[in-house]
Amino acid sequence: MTNIELAPAFLLHRRTYQGNSLLLDFLTRDHGKIRLVARGIRKSKAPIQMFQCLKISFKGRGDLKTLANIESFDVPRRLLGNDLVLAIYANELLSRLLPEAEPHPGVFSSYQQFVENISQSSDDEQQLALRLFENRLLEELGYGLDFRFDFSGSPISPTMNYDFAEQEGFVGNSGGKISGKILLKFASDAMPSLSATELKVAKYLNRQRLRALLGERPLKSRELFVVRSL
Repeated sequence: MTNIELAPAFLLHRRTYQGNSLLLDFLTRDHGKIRLVARGIRKSKAPIQMFQCLKISFKGRGDLKTLANIESFDVPRRLLGNDLVLAIYANELLSRLLPEAEPHPGVFSSYQQFVENISQSSDDEQQLALRLFENRLLEELGYGLDFRFDFSGSPISPTMNYDFAEQEGFVGNSGGKISGKILLKFASDAMPSLSATELKVAKYLNRQRLRALLGERPLKSRELFVVRSL
């Protein structure tokens, strides 16, 4: 029987289950994405908050375990408008793409940093934070990119332009959308200082990679508002 005490976690999604109970999807640091049942919690006057780091205890046998206790050691975050949409988008990516019960502490850390800083960031800072979060998630899922080389293994040239092919990588093309100079900057440790043009390229590349994983079913968060960062 599983009996886990005070695991750091964020709530990703919740829905009604058997009347007065809830099914709760959590991103945990040490146990990955998990689904728990919280029995009789719908009538609680203290709802479980999203975007707030929690400590959860759970137990049980089988795939669906029971939430036994929950504690907060983080400040509540009342995200609104664009901040809320971006955070919901991050939650939806994790819900759709992360496998069950597979620890990804790097993704947990990246998500935590993202939600802690989103409401205090400018538009460009939010875009950068979102791209870095997407990159970390893609890397953990095995879809990272080596920006130093093209599809044939040749070094990226700062004087050439490239296109991105999902199944191949970077392909040299004089009319390509991406300059080699930008790719080499991505390969360095200079990601935190991207220009507006470089952020657009990062967004384009991440969208191409995410599309291959998400399939034809659209993200609901993209339907809420037209948000420049998504």
